Amino acid sequence: MEAVGRLVVLRGLPGAGKSTWIAHNLPHARACSADHFFRVADGAYAFDERRLGEAHAACVRCAIEAMAGRAPVVVVDNTHVRRWEWSVVVAAALALGYAVEVVDLFDGGLDDAALAARNQHGVPAQAIAEMRARWER
Repeated sequence: MEAVGRLVVLRGLPGAGKSTWIAHNLPHARACSADHFFRVADGAYAFDERRLGEAHAACVRCAIEAMAGRAPVVVVDNTHVRRWEWSVVVAAALALGYAVEVVDLFDGGLDDAALAARNQHGVPAQAIAEMRARWER
């Protein structure tokens, strides 16, 4: 049976190049990210750690709604440090007839200091080091 569409689970540490990867490889895909939750009306990024659970739930809803609407390509763009973090959206994709692809950028070949300097959200090197230590291949 042919897949209805494709779900791409994009993972990588902050600053690894996830947004750039989407722009170069899947510019017309329906992109869902916890980061989108923290964008305010003027486009600025207003992160609130207390609302991180809500942000991830909104990301999952975005992906499931896109797949239920038969979007041909859906990208879930988060750090996805641990495999369970994308398990719900993968289960939904499979139930809806989507092929699943995981793209692992990990650190993009950069050390924690370089990732901290590059990431768009001000995630410090120490937090990136802690994510690196928890990374599941």
